[in-house]
Amino acid sequence: MFQRFAKRKQRAGSVAAVLIAAIVLLAGCSEAAPVTEESESTPVIPIKTEAAAKVSMGEPREQVAEVSAAVKLDIPALAGGKVVQILKKNGDAVKAGDVIVQLESRSAELQKKQAAAGLASAQKALQKARDDQAASRAALVNSVASLEDAFIQASSQDDQQLIDAARRNLESAKQQLASHDSANSLVVYEGQVDSSAVQLEQADLALEGYRVIAPAAGTLTDLAITEGMAINVGATIAVVQNVKQLTIKTELSEPAAALARGKKELLYYNADNPSDKRKATLVYLSDVPNAASRMYALELLANNSDGAIKPGERVQVQLTTTEEELVVAVPSLSVVREGSDTFIYISNAGVAEKRAVKLGRVNGIYQEVLEGLKEGESVVVSGQHTLKDGQNIQSSAAE
Repeated sequence: MFQRFAKRKQRAGSVAAVLIAAIVLLAGCSEAAPVTEESESTPVIPIKTEAAAKVSMGEPREQVAEVSAAVKLDIPALAGGKVVQILKKNGDAVKAGDVIVQLESRSAELQKKQAAAGLASAQKALQKARDDQAASRAALVNSVASLEDAFIQASSQDDQQLIDAARRNLESAKQQLASHDSANSLVVYEGQVDSSAVQLEQADLALEGYRVIAPAAGTLTDLAITEGMAINVGATIAVVQNVKQLTIKTELSEPAAALARGKKELLYYNADNPSDKRKATLVYLSDVPNAASRMYALELLANNSDGAIKPGERVQVQLTTTEEELVVAVPSLSVVREGSDTFIYISNAGVAEKRAVKLGRVNGIYQEVLEGLKEGESVVVSGQHTLKDGQNIQSSAAE
């Protein structure tokens, strides 16, 4: 029995010794592993970045516009009558003064002949009056000369009565000559000549009215008459359009008008030949919209010396250029959205910077950044959703 108790006591002592050794070992391990400074710091987050660059948002923005001739003149009939000859046709190039249509003008020709005859008669009468006036003056001059000789002879004699009579006759002749010179006896005849000349000019102008002529150089259009047709005074015979210069007009929405405002030139092209882009001068862009359409009027002036663009055609006007469509953009997936607000993370010297941005158009995987980002800045494109502003990051270039 004693032996059995001794064995139990020995067994209990061994267990106690094991427990004491375990406690000592644990205490030693705790002292051998102190907390380091590195384990207490914020962990470095691995992310991928991409430099912000300019990306095309697509082709230049365009607007359809109407083309018309810069100069468009109606050709009215200045006289009425029957069409006897048509000398030009639609599409012909005309110069100022070219005869397009000839109207029947016999009556006007007769009036011109009568006016010419009246002028000739008045001129003849004036010439006769001038001849008569010259002859009358010559006679008065001769009379004065003769009376001067008679006065000289009378003065050499002692007869005072003869001298006085000779003096009176000479003074009377001189007064007649002075009255002749001061009087304008031709004024009536000159007035008749002037009146006849005006009548002839009027008849000539009336006759010219029977010849319908081009008022300016250009291309003839809208000629829709036939020989034998009766034309009324004032009727529009045709139109001359100067297709060497074109007017291009359209209306723009407010955002589209903003794209063109401040520019001096815009490019345009015919949709059938998009590679042939041409420049046009911006001559007008309204500051206020049309009250009805709420659109802004745009007008361009274009040189068309080669005649490639025809009035009545439509063209595409480019409101922006290819260069203007290159904008700073980021991958759409790099944008962090919080409600209506949008942010991106910038890698700035190993630290994540959360930055608010204003976004614009989308093209493919990229979205335009209107505000908040500059070209060349390092944008976080992977891992941004786990970041916080000011967090340490370790960046690598996106593949």
